[in-house]
Amino acid sequence: MRLIVVAQEFPYPPNHGGRADIWRKLRAFQRLGCSVYLVCWCEPGALPGEREIAAVNEVVAGLKIFERKSGLRQHWRRAMHMLSGVPSHAASRVPRRAEMAALTEDLRAFAPDALLLEHPYGGVLARFICTALALPMFYRSHNVEHQYFAGQAAAARKLRQRLAWSLACWHLERFEQRMMQSALISFDISTDDIDYWRARGVRHAFWLPPLPEAAFLATPPSAPADGPQPQLLFLGNLHAPNNVQGIRWLVREVMPLVWRQTPDATLTVAGSNPSEDVVRLVASDARLQLLPNVADVPALLANARVLLNPVLSGSGVNVKTLDMLMTDRPIVSTPQGVAGLTPELRALCVVACEPRDYAGQIVRCLERRDVDLAARAKGRRLFSVDAVAAALAAMRAAIEAGWAQNQTKSEGV
Repeated sequence: MRLIVVAQEFPYPPNHGGRADIWRKLRAFQRLGCSVYLVCWCEPGALPGEREIAAVNEVVAGLKIFERKSGLRQHWRRAMHMLSGVPSHAASRVPRRAEMAALTEDLRAFAPDALLLEHPYGGVLARFICTALALPMFYRSHNVEHQYFAGQAAAARKLRQRLAWSLACWHLERFEQRMMQSALISFDISTDDIDYWRARGVRHAFWLPPLPEAAFLATPPSAPADGPQPQLLFLGNLHAPNNVQGIRWLVREVMPLVWRQTPDATLTVAGSNPSEDVVRLVASDARLQLLPNVADVPALLANARVLLNPVLSGSGVNVKTLDMLMTDRPIVSTPQGVAGLTPELRALCVVACEPRDYAGQIVRCLERRDVDLAARAKGRRLFSVDAVAAALAAMRAAIEAGWAQNQTKSEGV
């Protein structure tokens, strides 16, 4: 199968959940013999380096990176698209007409069978390509985006951030639903989100769970003796408002209760691009450690004694929780941290929502590590390259059935 993948950002290095999910899926496509032409965006003035581009080119057959523009003219174009019903983050990713036409000709030479849109934000370009090349479109939902953005706005502490996240919600619910309804299949990261969209008329939903990094390993990640060995570990994006909110709750509300019972307990906060708030929080106590931009995520998770996911808001599935489930370490999570997982997978984590209960579970896990290894191994099998193979098979079947039927109707046969 030959597939165009339209993603909202360049996926390498895969240093946060959204990037990691797309990067791992691209690698799975390659392993399964699916040829991919990747279309994506980068931030203004932040074009990837030669090494990063080379890494992606080893996995995909074609690559087009649009640099998101800044400046008065671009702000005007973005505003015009927003007034026409395109949400802010999608409006900032609409190339000029000539750029879209040139890309379409390159894609025509690639001879694609279909297009997969990751997130709704490349939706204007994706629908242009599908119309120009008469291609079926598939969609992959990573969150209920308008709920996720509203949650980020609520979690943000600075007025400017709250306004930006709130503005990003404008037109978003209608736009993402339109992308789903334009697709032959709407693949979803979360079983909870599938239920949400089905209640709103999206019937052609298919669960496509994210892949943990361990899905590409022959055996579960081992704990290297020479690496960092955190006692308690949180690992994730260290600048998203909901993650920062969760870290703040963990440091200020939970850890003092842990230290009453276990004064020497240490917490390591690891992940990408720590915000100033995170840096200040970790500097507030010598028993807290910051590890920014970790290179080997599976090894660090395998080396920890207890893994923590304290997020209080969000949507979709926490990719960080899936990476934790690939280890044999105890996991203590809030209810939000296991949202979107099947009941069997949620049962593999210790879930607590109040600071006292959460702290008590941490102390209990430090004192005795009672992980059901057989159940953990069974749960891992749900998150393999086989899930992507099933999605590709569903795409082929949908193309043969639904797309052929739609084409026949459109031709008046």
